[in-house]
Amino acid sequence: MKQKFLKYISNNGLFSKNDSILIAVSGGLDSVVLLDLLFKTNFSISIAHCNFQLRGNESDEDEEFVKTLGKNYNLKTFVKTCNAAEYAKTNKLSIQESARELRYKWFEKILTENGFNKLAVAHHFDDNLETFFINFSRGSGLGGLKGIPVKNARIVRPLMFASRNQIEEYAIENNIDFREDSSNKSNKYLRNNLRHKLIPTLKKVLANSDAEMQKSMDHLAQDRMLFEQMLDEKRKTILEKQGQQIAIDKNGLLKLRPLGAWLYYLLKPFGFVRGLTDEITSAIEQNKSGKQFFSSTHRLITDRDKLFLNSISEILDNQEYVIKQGEKEIKQPIKLTFSIVENNADFKIEKKKNIAHFDFDKLSFPLRLRRWKKGDRFHPFGMKGSKLLSDYFIDEKLNLLEKENTWLLVSGDKIIWVVGMRTSDLFKLEASSKKVLNINFRKDS
Repeated sequence: MKQKFLKYISNNGLFSKNDSILIAVSGGLDSVVLLDLLFKTNFSISIAHCNFQLRGNESDEDEEFVKTLGKNYNLKTFVKTCNAAEYAKTNKLSIQESARELRYKWFEKILTENGFNKLAVAHHFDDNLETFFINFSRGSGLGGLKGIPVKNARIVRPLMFASRNQIEEYAIENNIDFREDSSNKSNKYLRNNLRHKLIPTLKKVLANSDAEMQKSMDHLAQDRMLFEQMLDEKRKTILEKQGQQIAIDKNGLLKLRPLGAWLYYLLKPFGFVRGLTDEITSAIEQNKSGKQFFSSTHRLITDRDKLFLNSISEILDNQEYVIKQGEKEIKQPIKLTFSIVENNADFKIEKKKNIAHFDFDKLSFPLRLRRWKKGDRFHPFGMKGSKLLSDYFIDEKLNLLEKENTWLLVSGDKIIWVVGMRTSDLFKLEASSKKVLNINFRKDS
């Protein structure tokens, strides 16, 4: 077992003798065997145990057992008590999710504060097999079917080559004492049902099933790596960064087959789940423009030729920004510079969209800078009468994101400038104008 253990660590590049390793030890069979193997193969190790207070005295006895293990092996031992049930209720998580989140946050803290290079956890082949069937039953794609990763950032799993039977045999041969978690015997959880019913039957029916299933899962993991490389290349050709947003070429998407699968994997990094990407796929195929879809972190909008993706935190700033009389410059939310000059023979109007000129005496200070609202009207320069701003945006062929990213400069209750686009006819310079307020929109600075 020790030689297989060392070979697996080496072949997968999990860690070396120079690394300082923290071991997550529950007190159960798997984690205690992992501890013993790492100790006997002379790695630099310490122990971490989290008491979730879920099984009363049994949880406290697990904690005492792990502390004793630390003394027996003469290892530094970190112990923390966490109220997993209370955390689950507060954060609307399942007990399992709560415990997982609490322990990994704490492990990360220990790693950072104490200079550990790796966190070793005791997942093994049977855990991986159970995870495969759990994900399979939930409609998982290739990502879920490849199982538990052997390494993920600083987390390593050196026992993934070993079956539960092999681990039990090692414990017997080496007289290793461990704690039995009573909850592992209950069929209340799906994983336990698989562990006690499906997996034993599978191994009984299929001869040499461990080796062959391990080979299949290794192949799935390799297929996933290949697919990720292809996916990265496709992202480079279809996704284009445009300022704070990402534009996705719709025509390029429509060439992909199957579109639903491609779209799911392209959008997955932005928090979109399969059911939602299937809805987006339908909207694209039906050429529905202006539809919005939200993940927990991002929003996607379907437009005529593109999809626009941006962070929810960047979507809309509803704050109004006040500009006092005499102000020379503002830097937030956009950069504007102001100057007041005499309207005389030396003054020349600059016909640029980023520069605006107003009759100073027609203005009411303070000016305000805000986003557009439904029902906004303004008087476009050179036109008679007012126009709904939404109609003006349609005329200018602005998509929804461009509309939301447009700022309005307001005097009193009148829009004087759709910033960077068009000024209001109501505040234009006349021959009788005495003073001019010049405003420069510094778009690229």
